[in-house]
Amino acid sequence: MTPFERITIQVQAQIPLVRAMESALGKEAAHKLVRDALDKANRALVAQRGSLLDIPTLAAEFAGFGEGIRYEFETLEQTDTLLRNQVNHCDYAEFMEQIGARDLGELLICNSDFAMADELGLRLERNKTCMNGDGMCNFCYHLKAERQASTAP
Repeated sequence: MTPFERITIQVQAQIPLVRAMESALGKEAAHKLVRDALDKANRALVAQRGSLLDIPTLAAEFAGFGEGIRYEFETLEQTDTLLRNQVNHCDYAEFMEQIGARDLGELLICNSDFAMADELGLRLERNKTCMNGDGMCNFCYHLKAERQASTAP
């Protein structure tokens, strides 16, 4: 099963639950509960790796996220401590649009990247997403400062 297949199956199951929570609790409270639960689950999943992620491995895995779909990105900068990628097309955003839930795309898909990066010893900066209608996603992963200090000569 590709990442796209796995994620879209999960999201389709989550949407009715999120909509019900929004009705019962209000959008802000519902989204906070969902985000906290997804972050906890994603951290646990990533922790099973048993190791932190270095930039070359991250670069290879970033490409794999788009396996089997149209996922166009370019690497703008890569060093031993930083990876800056720009995604110019993402089928995840198109999928969420097709099922009428693009407004939940960042909550259920995109924002998981932050907790997973943190658990892998990375800090993610991103303020634009295809999902949000920005026309691109700007990913910038940094090794956390304490990891940079431990790898310095």
